[in-house]
Amino acid sequence: MYVNVRILASLLILTLSAGVSATVYESYDCSIHPDGSFSPDGTKIVYSAFDSGGRDKLFIANADGTGATAVMPDILKKEFTPDWSYDGKQIFFISTNKQGNGKICVVHTDGTGKKELMPDDPRKQWYPDVSPNGKNIVYVSRQLGCKEKLYIANIDGTGARELMPDSDEKQFSPDFSPDGTKIAYHSFNSEDTLDKIYIVNVDGTGATELMPGSKENQFSPNFSPDGTMIAYVSFDEDGLDRVYIVNTDGTGKRRLTTDASGREHDPHWSPAGTTIVYNGNVVVPVPAPPSTVALGATDAVPGEDEEDEHATETSTPGFGAIGLCMILLLHLIMRQRSL
Repeated sequence: MYVNVRILASLLILTLSAGVSATVYESYDCSIHPDGSFSPDGTKIVYSAFDSGGRDKLFIANADGTGATAVMPDILKKEFTPDWSYDGKQIFFISTNKQGNGKICVVHTDGTGKKELMPDDPRKQWYPDVSPNGKNIVYVSRQLGCKEKLYIANIDGTGARELMPDSDEKQFSPDFSPDGTKIAYHSFNSEDTLDKIYIVNVDGTGATELMPGSKENQFSPNFSPDGTMIAYVSFDEDGLDRVYIVNTDGTGKRRLTTDASGREHDPHWSPAGTTIVYNGNVVVPVPAPPSTVALGATDAVPGEDEEDEHATETSTPGFGAIGLCMILLLHLIMRQRSL
């Protein structure tokens, strides 16, 4: 019950904040996003949710989202944005340290052996993602007064370096390609003032926008197991957050579900590539490619007509900066009371 309450509360906050750049939330508090990912063998899901005390905790569930159990129920620390180790024996995640900063930690799947990965690094850290070969980890970090940037380090936390030191834009939500040669992420595009998805080589060169010219905010990219597609979250002026799938060349965009609520976040593919988990523990099958769906369009949406798909042209933007501040303040008060 508490898992569902946590997810619904998170989705309510994000839905009310329609029209606000995604980077506002991700730089503020990663735990606002319900997140989850499949184990390497596809039998389990790890995700963060509220426990009975209202704390952000890690849970492991079956591949269909059932049978959830807390990984570390007795530790009174926030835990969020988890990712499996390449062998499925450990979980990398973010937890707060004594100074209240988010730091990358690692723990065995049975909840034992928790440790901070880079205890001597004073910088805040978010969104860890482990490379397919298990040798590296990419994450978001920033120093005081600096922007959020992508960093890459050895899996033991040594050798950390900024991935794109010459870039002036904020960077979030990194995800390794299955072959480990590229990283997808989202960044603020100063030219069209939107959050857009980019793909960069693992050495930090060749950053390319996935869908140039697209007029939507895009975030939380995740590569398919074969590396040919990316699942991501989009929101437009209608304020509805929806998971889409697109080819890695930017073509073939289509909706993941027919859900009309527009409350879909943080998609992750299953190892088999047949299902996607979003909102922490909601598992759905991957829809057919555009060439086989009834609509036959590159922007096809299963179960939706074209008029509904483009309803954002006449929709009303969401709350402004004042509304956002009120929502964030309320969220902080709720969290303080739950600690």
